[in-house]
Amino acid sequence: MLSIKKYRNLTLHDPFVVGDNFSYLASGYFPIEELKKTLPERMFIPSDKVMAEEYPTVKKINGKHPFLLMFSNCYNVHDVATEINLRPYLELNFYFPIVYTNKDGKEHLCTLMPVLYLDFLLGVIGGLYLGLRKEYHPKMKYVETDTSNSFIIKNLINASFHQTSTENEQELNPFFTQIFKYPTLTYSYFKRYRFYTTLVHSSKVFNTSAVYEWNYKGSVIRNDENTFANYAEYSFSCSRAMNYNKYFHPKYPLEY
Repeated sequence: MLSIKKYRNLTLHDPFVVGDNFSYLASGYFPIEELKKTLPERMFIPSDKVMAEEYPTVKKINGKHPFLLMFSNCYNVHDVATEINLRPYLELNFYFPIVYTNKDGKEHLCTLMPVLYLDFLLGVIGGLYLGLRKEYHPKMKYVETDTSNSFIIKNLINASFHQTSTENEQELNPFFTQIFKYPTLTYSYFKRYRFYTTLVHSSKVFNTSAVYEWNYKGSVIRNDENTFANYAEYSFSCSRAMNYNKYFHPKYPLEY
């Protein structure tokens, strides 16, 4: 894991939570009309032009919007202040490129994280403080065999991954990297918008295949011929929760 001193030398943000993950990251496509129904107010889907400019490596599929599914085993996770490690836990995240429009009419390209699934109650409670929409799923399963690694929440999500390469790619797929470039945006259970920065420092990256089915708000999302995936081992850091005025204040342009 990167040292706290090294994290403090980063210029993009002031780390609040740090840790290590080994994760499976997969691309997905969500039906646009169904996705629009789930978006909080002041959020909308970026135009085709914006997507082509900012996410040039992901294929455009008519009527669908690309996003990232991330399935993680988390360990050494702690806040910088106490340095007390949480126990290892499972966490499933979903990231959608969106545009956020503030009351002043300014538009910002962000990454919406609508929900997180965890098998760790303390992590869910802590997420409420951070403004994250976490769900507690104590029966979430991680199943490892000689040929596959699977994450399962009965009647909600089932995903399995098979490593397809033994060559360390060193870097994540460009679409995944671009997802973390923009501020992560959440809409809390208390109807508050919160912004974060996230930095990921990969140590190992391999290509994998992904087979998944996710049942979310009445839509069932499955892998298809356009799906690509990585396995990654990495350290991460996440900033404090910030409101719009602080995150986008000229004094703190991505350096808060």
